[in-house]
Amino acid sequence: MGQKPFKWKILPFAGTVMKNLFSDPATTKYPFEPAKFPERMRGHIVIRIDECISCGLCERNCPPRAIKVDRAAGTWAINRFDCIQCSNCTNVCPKKCLEIVPGYTEPGTEKITETFTRPVTEKAAANGSEASKGTEGAGSGKLINNVSECVFCGLCARKCPQQAITVDRASKTWTVDHDECVKCGLCVNSCPKKCLSFQG
Repeated sequence: MGQKPFKWKILPFAGTVMKNLFSDPATTKYPFEPAKFPERMRGHIVIRIDECISCGLCERNCPPRAIKVDRAAGTWAINRFDCIQCSNCTNVCPKKCLEIVPGYTEPGTEKITETFTRPVTEKAAANGSEASKGTEGAGSGKLINNVSECVFCGLCARKCPQQAITVDRASKTWTVDHDECVKCGLCVNSCPKKCLSFQG
C-alpha cells in the first residue's frame, strides 16, 4: 500500500485546532487577572526589617544557610535560590517579623542575594552606634536578674542567641554582656522563676 498524502496527516488534528480557537485559554490571563495560588503553596519569605533586632536565630536555624545576618551593619540578607521555604526562620523569630506569603519572588537573570537594611533610629543616630540600629523597643532598658530568686539553671544562657549570658551554677554567679545582648527577650520568656526583666 502506498503512503497517505500529507494532507491526510493534517486532517486528524483539525478538530483539536478548531476547538482551541474558540475555547478559553488554559493559562492564567496574567497580568489582567490576579494569579490564584494553591492553598498549601509555600510562597516566599518576607521581612519587616524595621522590627528586626538582628538576633541571628533565623540564620542559625536555616538548614541551607540561605540567610545571613550582620548585626553591626544592620542588614538581613537571603539567597532566594537556596531558600527551601521550610519556615524554620519564621518559627524561631522572637519578634515575629518574618513570615511566608503566597506567590513567587520577582524573576531575574542572575542568582543574587537580596539584602535589607534596618533604618537608623533617631536614638541610634544620636549615639552614632551602628549596632543599635532599630533595636530600641525590643527590650526596655538593660537585662537585670533578681539573683535572690534565681536558681542558676542556665536556661537563659542556653536560649541566648548571642551567648551574652554566663551562668555558673557551682559558684552561683550570673553575668550578662550588655554590649552583646540584643534584647530579644528569649531569656526572659524561658526563665522558670521569672527573675529576669528589662529595666532602666
